[in-house]
Order: sequence, then structure tokens, then C-alpha cells
Amino acid sequence: MQPDGDGAPAAGRMSTAAAASPVLLVVALAAERHALRGSLRAGRSGTLGNRPFVRGTLAGRDVLLVQAGIGRERARQAVIAAARAFGAHAVWSLGFAGGLADTLRPGDLVCPSAILDDERPAEAPMASDASHAAMCAALRRAQLPVASGTLITVEAPLRTPEAKRAAHRRSGAVAVEMEAAGVAQAAQELGIPWAALKVVVDAVGDPLPSSLARCTSPEGDLRWRGLLAGALEGRRFWRPLFRLGRASRVAGRNLWQGFEVAFGAWAALTP
Repeated sequence: MQPDGDGAPAAGRMSTAAAASPVLLVVALAAERHALRGSLRAGRSGTLGNRPFVRGTLAGRDVLLVQAGIGRERARQAVIAAARAFGAHAVWSLGFAGGLADTLRPGDLVCPSAILDDERPAEAPMASDASHAAMCAALRRAQLPVASGTLITVEAPLRTPEAKRAAHRRSGAVAVEMEAAGVAQAAQELGIPWAALKVVVDAVGDPLPSSLARCTSPEGDLRWRGLLAGALEGRRFWRPLFRLGRASRVAGRNLWQGFEVAFGAWAALTP
């Protein structure tokens, strides 16, 4: 389904009056969307502007999985556009994160009790609602490793262990990513509930490859031209990307499993 210029679907225009509003699931990257797509029943693909989406059901709820692209503002805009086009009952921020606490390892889940925006350090963190405790409990019953501390949203990736440890010292956050604050802010603007679930890809001691930005577009898609250009650099280019790729596959599987558990617990408590 292609939207028209104002972000609403041009054909088969939907509204909250015409159909039940979905729960929005917002990710940044195509890899995250692919990891979660298998959770949706009867998934149907489309686009909202330049944002790919999949619409289906999960735990008896209508859900819309949207690839927003990288950064808090893209995430915020994606939530607003999706709510305008389809309505929105609630919104989740899902995807990969970097570990800031020494106890977190690649594949560990983070179900944050609050989200802190690094660009607004004077503001209080945005706290999760009452469903947070039930979601964490459900994940632990499923024997999935989960941390429940604060998540911090930053403008640019923290590429070095030193930068991650500095962020942990100043914020107390257990993990870092780049979109959740935008999702929570949009939810507050719309007056709808929000939740978040992230999975660690790089631990606090793991540096991120400097070539990563060349291989990923701002829209969250793989840049094949960047990969091909990097191939000329040989092992120095490929080795850190292969290591990150292996961690991403494990993280994607754990995110999928954890999301199904957490969403079921959340749906049982959310009208």
C-alpha cells in the first residue's frame, strides 16, 4: 500500500473509525525488521512514504511493523506518520543496542524501566508504565537473559569502549541506542502507551567497526556499494564486520523470541 503525499494511504484509506488501530512496532534497520517479521501472523508488506512496513497480528492484536531508519527524529516521524495513516493503539521501540554495563553480553535483552534522551540531560527519564514489571518477569520465566535498567538514546554511535563507559558513568544507563527516545516522545504527543525492548549486539568492551556507517544507509538498509568498496581493503575491513554480523544474528534470534514473550505479557495487561 503506497501512501499519498500527506502520509495517508492513497488506496483503501484507513482510519480509526474504519478499522481497529494497530500497535506500532518501530525498528531502525532492515535487519531488525527481518528478525521480527516472523513473529507476525498473516503479515502483509507495504510502504509508508519510503518506510517499509509489515502488517499482521500477534497475541490477538493488529500490529504494524515499520522500518523508520536511523535516529530519534526518524523514529518520531515514523510514529506520527503511521498514526496519521493507520491510527495507533500503542507503540513499541524494538531493535539492537550497545551494552554499557559490564554484566551485559551480546544477545542479552534490555527491557528498560526508563528512557533517557542524551540531548535533554536536564529532563527526567521517560518512565515505562506498569506493564514493565510483568514483561521482565515473563522474560525471566522464559529463561531469557534480561536487564531492566535505564536505556539512553544518543545522536551518534558510541564506537569505543571508552565512550561507552563514559556514557554509563554520566547517565547510569545499562544500554545505548539511537531511536527509543523519539518513539517515546511521539507516544507522549499522541497520548498512547509505549514500551521498548532492545537486544545487545556489542558489549561495553567491543569497539564498533569504523566502516559500519559506510555499509548502512540512513534509512536502515544495507549499502552494497559501501561493502564492495570496502572489500578492496581486505581483512582489515571484513574481520570486524564478520564479528558484528555473527553477533547480530544471535541478537536477532533473541530479539524475536523475547519480543513474543514480552508482547504477550504486555497485551494481557493492556486494553
